[in-house]
Amino acid sequence: MKSVRIQKLATFAPLELGDTILATPLYKALRIAYPDAHFTALSQLPDHPVLKDFNTFDAIVNYDPQVNLSKEFDLVVLPVLCGDADVRRHFESHSNVISADRLYAKRRRSLVNKWNGKYSHVLFYKHQVEMNMELAREAGYGGQTLSPYCPQGDSTVFERHRGRVGLFINTPMNEFQAMANRQWPVNHWKSLIDRLGVSKIILIGGVTDRPNLERLADETNSPFIVTGSLAEFTALCRVLKVLVTTDGGAMHAAATSQASIISLHGTSSPILLHPWIYPEGKCIAILSPNTCSPCQRSFRLQVCEKGLTEMNCMSNIEPGLIEAAIAEMDNLGRGTCLIMKSRDLMTKATYLQSWRRRLDFTLNYNFGRASVLLRG
Repeated sequence: MKSVRIQKLATFAPLELGDTILATPLYKALRIAYPDAHFTALSQLPDHPVLKDFNTFDAIVNYDPQVNLSKEFDLVVLPVLCGDADVRRHFESHSNVISADRLYAKRRRSLVNKWNGKYSHVLFYKHQVEMNMELAREAGYGGQTLSPYCPQGDSTVFERHRGRVGLFINTPMNEFQAMANRQWPVNHWKSLIDRLGVSKIILIGGVTDRPNLERLADETNSPFIVTGSLAEFTALCRVLKVLVTTDGGAMHAAATSQASIISLHGTSSPILLHPWIYPEGKCIAILSPNTCSPCQRSFRLQVCEKGLTEMNCMSNIEPGLIEAAIAEMDNLGRGTCLIMKSRDLMTKATYLQSWRRRLDFTLNYNFGRASVLLRG
């Protein structure tokens, strides 16, 4: 790719804050690979909050789904996306685009994938940051993996909260993330607060979380704080003993602050989407004890989405698991990420090598596929 002179380079900044944060290493790598190219970010959000003070692009413009990417740019690199199929179809219609869909196309047509969905969406084998760095290398970058970016604020204004356990009460507005696959039940939050003690915690949320956050604070007599920007949130995270959060943009923002994080995963993979805490943070990714978890972007998830089975993966994560993970955090060295399933703590390598995990996923994948086909 470097043998071709690239004068006009473009990438994409999605609506989802987490996906954009995890794409910032790709953006930085492309800037390094093509320092003289005019570099444009096609953003789904005006004044994208993740890109504030990022200072990597020559231009940030609103994404137009009708733009002729082949005509406007010499090279376009689409970051790894977990969602928007319409965006992926638009980018895939142009030959000058590098994307994960194209990078994995051959493996997705393989017999292995037809049997167990191994490459339909890379659920277990790489983190989203690592996949984005693969795209960067495909585009000509030759350096090491870079760290994600998110705006950072002044933590001194939150000094009074130092040493507390932060509980991020995620109550998102969009339809997908408001489903049971991303939220932890309010009664579980209440139980965790009882276990930890009000004096040791601080409830946290963004502006859109405020109604439910205030209600929970009132019902448990707990202190709370609403952060108005990503910079405020990351500043607060830096003074916490540990942050407990469900999978989402806030989790990935917190990871850039080098906070210690306990993340809760139902459908989402703890390999693809654990907090990227390297080099100085720590994390324990708690996975639902359900044998079908995680099922992200697989037939098994469709079975729950169609109402054929109950989506109870998040509700089956018991508060006692979080309390145990908090106690374990002091024993972890910096740059350590572990996975907890049914109180078993393991490294990512151990989890990936587990024959039981592979068997559970294959059985659930094919059960889901048969159920969807029979449903019509």
